Amino acid sequence: MAAAVAAAPPSVTSATGVDTGRPRKPVLAGAAVVGAVLIAVPLLLAGGGNDDGRDPSRTVAAEDADTVLRQESAPAALDDYVAEKPSASPSKAKPTKSAAPVAAAPPPAPAAPQPSSSPTKTAKPKPKPKPKPKQTPQPNWSTETVSAVSVLEVNQAWTTNRIRMVMQTDGNLVVYNEKGKPIWASMTFGQNHRAIFQGDGNLVIHNAADRPIWASKSHGHDGAQLVLRADAKVVIVHNGRVVWST
Repeated sequence: MAAAVAAAPPSVTSATGVDTGRPRKPVLAGAAVVGAVLIAVPLLLAGGGNDDGRDPSRTVAAEDADTVLRQESAPAALDDYVAEKPSASPSKAKPTKSAAPVAAAPPPAPAAPQPSSSPTKTAKPKPKPKPKPKQTPQPNWSTETVSAVSVLEVNQAWTTNRIRMVMQTDGNLVVYNEKGKPIWASMTFGQNHRAIFQGDGNLVIHNAADRPIWASKSHGHDGAQLVLRADAKVVIVHNGRVVWST
């Protein structure tokens, strides 16, 4: 564009001060149109080159980038253009959730003693049970059976290992237990008395004159027996029935 403007012929000034080489107005108008056209054409060409929508500043930047092939760059080898099989798209592996760290449970706190509604009573020690006295073994008491007719004179007795029935010198018929204690007596006092167990089942005491002064009143039971039992009783038994007892 500058060359076109420089092409205009220079003006020549005469000695009289009249510019003999000054172009006319129509010539100037035509030159202006030509100049405008010359200015517009490069602009149109530059605009047409950018019709692909790219930014010219980006083009310049791309030329400076390493990705643009230049003549001075090394020629590509044949192996660089070998087609490769498309590899399967890597599956998106789900990220494994890391196990949350388990916090160790704190040891349980000791339970606080609950206040009791009533004051605690100290338990009294139970008294030791008193040892039971050992029972003395019961002796094997024996019995004695007297059949009729039997007579007890003074100082004579019917006896077992527990009791004895004795005619005393004072005329009294007495029964003593194993401890020597009198447990029964006829209360007949006198001299030279005797006791007779008769055949009719009657026990009679006679005095020195041979007269009856006491009787068991168990007569009429012929064949009866007088028994000194283990329970310290003296009985007269007839056919298994007791008809008299001390």
